Amino acid sequence: MSILTTGRKIDQSGHLIDGSGFTYDSGGRLEELLNHRVSPLFSQPITGEWVFGLVTALEMRGEYERGVGVFAPGNAGPPEHFHPSYDEHFDVLYGDFIFRIDGNERRIGAGEKLVVAKGTPHTFRCVGETHGAAIVETRPAARIGEVIATLFGLAHEGSLTPQGQPKLLQAMVIGSEYVDDTVFTSPPPSIAIPIAKALAPLGRLLGYRPTYPRFAEESYWSARVEQPPRIQPDSA
Repeated sequence: MSILTTGRKIDQSGHLIDGSGFTYDSGGRLEELLNHRVSPLFSQPITGEWVFGLVTALEMRGEYERGVGVFAPGNAGPPEHFHPSYDEHFDVLYGDFIFRIDGNERRIGAGEKLVVAKGTPHTFRCVGETHGAAIVETRPAARIGEVIATLFGLAHEGSLTPQGQPKLLQAMVIGSEYVDDTVFTSPPPSIAIPIAKALAPLGRLLGYRPTYPRFAEESYWSARVEQPPRIQPDSA
């Protein structure tokens, strides 16, 4: 067994930036999942996150979709939020996480699972001194993958705040489009949703979009993020 590295950021000259990726064991579970991914390896260079898809909503006819998230030690995770229309299942591969679900904290590690029911406010963070990784499944399938690709792409283009959040009008356009998928709890939705709906038309007029076609292209990510080998799915 050896230690492999992937997910490093690629600079404008095509060079890998040391210290910007994550390591994993050859022959281990994460290598197996990386080899069978059905999407590019996406990265968020500001916050230290990587995501890739395993099962698509189209493949499962909307019943569910599944992916993997890898998080740098100390990653603060997303702002508290809830999903109005789907449950979220987490299966920790390695590392340690603290989840806050409806105000209650729970620490989970490798081999442990939990389910966050739709409509339940939650967030999580990666704790300890090593990277954490978890399989994440949404039932039914969600649109969160589009949001992740958009935010991660904007991070690579320097279009997010230093904290890794979208700027005001971009946030309003995204929030208005995906209000059926993900709702943040602060500011309260009773305030945030009407503001987003009011400001989103201005954002769109100025050229902001909920997502951008380039973020769905393999070539976009292979030019910016080191991609590990991948076994293509059998098309037979």
